[in-house]
Amino acid sequence: MRPVIKGTAPRSYSHWKHARNDLGNQIGWHCSYCEMAITNMIEVEHIVPRHRGGKPFDWDNFLLSCKYCNTVKSDRNPSSAGYLWPDRDNTDISFTYSLLNVIEHVNGRAQAEAIATIDLMGLNRRPGGHTEPTEADTRWIFRLQAWVIAKKSYRNWQSAPSVAMANQIALTALGTGFYSIWTTVFKSEVQVLQALQSTFPNTYKAMAGGVRVVRANGVI
Repeated sequence: MRPVIKGTAPRSYSHWKHARNDLGNQIGWHCSYCEMAITNMIEVEHIVPRHRGGKPFDWDNFLLSCKYCNTVKSDRNPSSAGYLWPDRDNTDISFTYSLLNVIEHVNGRAQAEAIATIDLMGLNRRPGGHTEPTEADTRWIFRLQAWVIAKKSYRNWQSAPSVAMANQIALTALGTGFYSIWTTVFKSEVQVLQALQSTFPNTYKAMAGGVRVVRANGVI
């Protein structure tokens, strides 16, 4: 799950839908949770649901979501506590991604929150898995396509590594979505990882002495 810098509200809102374009311009047109690229009907999602007391027009309570993650999440979380959020936590070091198991928690710090987050959005739903997706839930299809494209791109990179190729791979990833799949496939290729981080808008990553810094107000 890509950690993002959402920043402060660029303006005030009389309806949460009015924040959609500002959010897209700031953190990219991808689901904040499953990372799927969304070309239309992206939804402004309330971190703390409105029906649970979440502020309906507060920038700090907004993320972007695909229809599937938003529907599965619904108003099941009574607060933001007990979960990981990409605008608050180092979510990229809390999960691992694989073709078979989709997404798994990393043992150790924030393990309970990571497990709860996977369940809240149904991020590991796949045919034949522990939890089957609904017929309408096509996240697994696009996720599988991203794996195929990323692996083909990796073979192209091995054949002709260059700055131009790294930048092109990052642009392909931006259009395909699923940032964490791309960083998993290219985990040993620093040049491509840097291109990915700079191409996906406002990706958060802070280091101190070679160690990741826990984000302010974050769990991890």
